[in-house]
Amino acid sequence: MEVELKLLLAPEDNSKLLQHPLLDAPARVQQLNARYFDTPDLHLLRHGAGLRVRKEDGEWIQTMKAGGSVQSGLHSRNEWECVVDRSWPRLGKLRKLVGDDEQWLSMLDAPDLKDRLEPLFLVDVERQLWNVESDGNRIEVALDIGHIERKGHKVAVNEIELELKDGDPAGLYAFALQLLEDIPLRISNINKAQRGYMMVRATGHAPYRAQALELELDANMSDALPAVLGNCLEHIQRNEVAVVEGHDPETLHQMRIGVRRLRSALKLFAPIAPCPPALQEDINWLGAELGAARDWDVLLSSTLARVDSAHMELQALALQAAHAKRREAAQALLSPRYTRLMLTLGSWMLQTAPLLNGAAAQFSRQHLQHLHKSLVKRANRMHEDDPSSAHRTRIAAKRARYALEFFHSLYREKGTHKYLKTLAATQEELGKHNDLVVADRLLQELLLQHPDSAGVIQFARGYLQAQQATRPAGLDPIRKHLHALRLPHARH
Repeated sequence: MEVELKLLLAPEDNSKLLQHPLLDAPARVQQLNARYFDTPDLHLLRHGAGLRVRKEDGEWIQTMKAGGSVQSGLHSRNEWECVVDRSWPRLGKLRKLVGDDEQWLSMLDAPDLKDRLEPLFLVDVERQLWNVESDGNRIEVALDIGHIERKGHKVAVNEIELELKDGDPAGLYAFALQLLEDIPLRISNINKAQRGYMMVRATGHAPYRAQALELELDANMSDALPAVLGNCLEHIQRNEVAVVEGHDPETLHQMRIGVRRLRSALKLFAPIAPCPPALQEDINWLGAELGAARDWDVLLSSTLARVDSAHMELQALALQAAHAKRREAAQALLSPRYTRLMLTLGSWMLQTAPLLNGAAAQFSRQHLQHLHKSLVKRANRMHEDDPSSAHRTRIAAKRARYALEFFHSLYREKGTHKYLKTLAATQEELGKHNDLVVADRLLQELLLQHPDSAGVIQFARGYLQAQQATRPAGLDPIRKHLHALRLPHARH
């Protein structure tokens, strides 16, 4: 299993790495030219594998990487590598390396795979290598400078790979944090092969939504905590590039949901694994940065649509504010603070998980019962004259929903589906009410910034306030549904 941490840096900062006191002169400098192979229908990619043949020191090296995971920039993948006699894959040799692993043997035994393989893209980099001892860990440091090419189109590569040769994976985070003190760095959650495939498929940065998490029925908490937090981090980090480089509001929305899920998970685990205060503060900062941008997106795309004959002037002002907040969110993701947050969180997860005891099923049942009782109590206290009471119920529904989503594989499907569906409907109904409250606050901000537009802004505020008064959230039906709701039964 290959374990490495990938970091991006600007070309103008390469000299800072080359002169860094943690590194001596490069142990080796290599020119690496690799061709990546797959079928026209991307058979290997669809099975989670990548296959390349690369020339190193005069020899052709065949490598297949497959499976594994990425958490907070830490890539863990199966790797099979051998010398071949040509620049084209030798599948027979690869099958021998895979051995009796049925999953990957089955993939390699696809009909006519040998004849259907073709080179899809080229990775051409100069690699400078260092071997470093750091706190008892042996780490190979590589600086790769070059490009990925497909059909004459090129994208630049300028990145650091920290590969653990021996020791604790948390040592990669510690070493990266030391580099971050002197060099602006960003975590990379996609590798060169994935970037090449993006060129092949000509895909943009689509929104990445939370993936269903599967836990074994006998999973313990040392397994559950990194699985749950890793799932949240993947949700966050797979939307990073799209938020920085794109304009789709849904990518920012999904990243914000990822942060909310992460905060709910940390609160859920707090009794057995309290999050360090400084780390929690940084997570709250990230949530605030994304939340501010998302609030303006909602105002622009949804809430103002409720205003009959919404003035074009107001739409333009809201669009300007939304774009400004989006840029601020992007800058937050490009900041050293964000990189430090992700590195620190990854390190904390790795060091905390082995210390935990107890069954995940028992933990989840106990905490789901507590969250359910809290939700019903909040619902009982909702009142039309107190908007904050509905907001608290919405938060309680969100926490209970996320908790069950984290542990859903431990519970019977039918009851789980009904419970989650009811909580999602509760969140949506109360969320519409909360959107109006947030909209009024944002319109007041616009009023302070643009007093010359007071007329159209005050009209919109009055219209939305009247709509809120005449169409209050149906609190009684929500209460009724929550009272009738029962937690799903555990699988056995």
